[in-house]
Amino acid sequence: MKHGDESTATESMAAPADAQPAPVRRGMSEEDLLRLVWIADPRVSPDGTKVAFTRVWVDAEAEDYRTQVWIAEAASGRVRALTSGTLDSQPRWSANGSWLAFVRRTDAKKPGQIFVLPVEGGEATAVTSLEGGASDPAWSPDGRRLAFLSSHHPELDQPGRKKPVHEPARVVTRPVFRENDLGFFDDQHRDHVWVVDRESGETRPLTTGPIPDGAPQWSRDGGRIYFAADRRPEPWFQLEDMKIYAVDPERATPTEGEGLDVVAEGSGPITAFAEGPGGRLAAVAPVCEVTRSYEQPGLLLAAIPGQPRFRRLAAGCDLPFGEVINSDQHAPRGGGLAPLAFTADGKSVIATVGRQGASYLVRVEIENDTVRDLTPPGLDIVCGSATADGRCWALVAGSTDSPGDLWWFDADAGAMRRLWSPNQALLSEVALGSVEEIRYPSFDGREIQAWIVKPPDFDPRKKYPLVLEIHGGPHTAYGVGFFHEFHVLAAAGYVVLYTNPRGSTSYGQEFANVIQYRFPGDDFKDLMAGVDFVLTRGYVDEKRLGVTGGSGGGLLTNWIVTQTDRFAAAVTQRCIGDWTGMYYSCDFAMFTPFWFRKPPFQDLQEWMERSPITHVERITTPLMVIHSEEDWRTPIAQGETMFRALKQLRKPVVMVRFPGESHELSRSGAPPRRVQNQQHIRRWFDHWLMGKPAPEYGV
Repeated sequence: MKHGDESTATESMAAPADAQPAPVRRGMSEEDLLRLVWIADPRVSPDGTKVAFTRVWVDAEAEDYRTQVWIAEAASGRVRALTSGTLDSQPRWSANGSWLAFVRRTDAKKPGQIFVLPVEGGEATAVTSLEGGASDPAWSPDGRRLAFLSSHHPELDQPGRKKPVHEPARVVTRPVFRENDLGFFDDQHRDHVWVVDRESGETRPLTTGPIPDGAPQWSRDGGRIYFAADRRPEPWFQLEDMKIYAVDPERATPTEGEGLDVVAEGSGPITAFAEGPGGRLAAVAPVCEVTRSYEQPGLLLAAIPGQPRFRRLAAGCDLPFGEVINSDQHAPRGGGLAPLAFTADGKSVIATVGRQGASYLVRVEIENDTVRDLTPPGLDIVCGSATADGRCWALVAGSTDSPGDLWWFDADAGAMRRLWSPNQALLSEVALGSVEEIRYPSFDGREIQAWIVKPPDFDPRKKYPLVLEIHGGPHTAYGVGFFHEFHVLAAAGYVVLYTNPRGSTSYGQEFANVIQYRFPGDDFKDLMAGVDFVLTRGYVDEKRLGVTGGSGGGLLTNWIVTQTDRFAAAVTQRCIGDWTGMYYSCDFAMFTPFWFRKPPFQDLQEWMERSPITHVERITTPLMVIHSEEDWRTPIAQGETMFRALKQLRKPVVMVRFPGESHELSRSGAPPRRVQNQQHIRRWFDHWLMGKPAPEYGV
């Protein structure tokens, strides 16, 4: 596709409903995943007239995702392709709006490089060519240079340097040496801040060392480059703690740990930050003062250089800032930042909060800490960006009946307008089941919020099988996010119940953290209370109940079938079966007492009491175990533990293993494997809840 080609820009724009007779709609299928289109990383132009974003789709022949930078006109909603590659992402506007930088990979197996493109027309040209690649470009205010991240090592990655045929042995000295979906760490190739001259291509590193740095941002005056990092040598022994550093872009030779100024510090991981008028910095981060299993992110302010220590804004707002709602339809590639910006006068900060299963853009007044909603309810705001004055916003937001759409929002006028719905044509073919929000009392009177997805042809006089879906985390939230998996099950004739038991976010600090040292526990009771509540409605067959969940939801699925025999089938995904095995093999160090008070070698009983494998002999429910072979968050031995034990006990069990996949299989795994994953889930339930044959499982 050539620069400016509009040949496919309207492919998902259906005609108005009154232009033609309404077609007969079918139920959503697993294969529909291959037709979905996602929007990632929207970037509003400096003048507020355009939005550059990453369009993500599935190349069915290559069985992989493709990405391309597109542009939308704010006034008309007209969209078109801006770049010609199929592995392009991370669009970034220059300050005057005349140039766009982006990251392009010419080979899926090689790292990307930064390209720049004149917006009014012309060819994209590469400005980096580093062996370690380049990402996260950020323009200097004058448009002459770009800061970026690269894992390139200037001495070790010289052109022509011979590489060993076989990968050498790894010497591990740190307990955290790999990360799910990212791979093993190489301390000589960590992401650091670099700068490149747009015209000459002169490239220099600004930071170095074995600890990675976060994405760079230029100060408004162009004199410094900011980035967030946790540069402690042994961070796993204490609470999480990140700082915002500044580095001089003129720095000639980086020395580890030297030449960096701490401009803002608090405690906890910083997920987003932005500079406002007068040098103030706003950040989204929790304030970690005591050890909790969940620390709610807050909105923080630092008045640099006079007040580098962050202070919390809107302290009375007991809601998480910057968190998103759970969905299996957030863009699997392309990323994007949590919306965060100052207003033009610097008196307010605009950010997102999660509230009872939805996310909202809010304005926080700095002087009096008041919080005011800007966007309507019922949205899953995934990511976004704003003009420098905080007025014009480009947002990706979904709902229960639509994956993420591109939205335009004027914060001053309070006007919100949908620019593009890339999946409109597909959704016009599909009869989605209705989604109903419910609230019910749990065993101790706590109110629990939940949602029911009903089959498209739902008849309340019939009796349907029910599938209980359990989210992971455990500190996340279901809500108004679109779930392809739930609609596929509903189309197959199931009532789907998904709930936010205690431990879920978007209900305040206490509700989320109450399961500390008790996970799983009372959250199981919340889930069962939800099942009982739906049974009172009369349209669910209590003999045909199924349960499934992934990660923390996989742990709870395992736990449920050890505590009750009410479920006729279960599917545990990327689960935990043995907490002690998690301690010794997962990709993060469990050295602080956030889930357990002591390590297992000091108090084994506490760890075993909460491990489903301890109670495995109670299980009578047929169990399918789904796990990825490169899952390092909950390593595959966790699933193998449940499978082996149940085989030993001659119980009905099957294991489905996905080679080459990580913990993110259901959200961003290879497209055909995501389809297979859902097919296995449905076929297991079809056999045990609907009586359909499934000989491939030996049942």
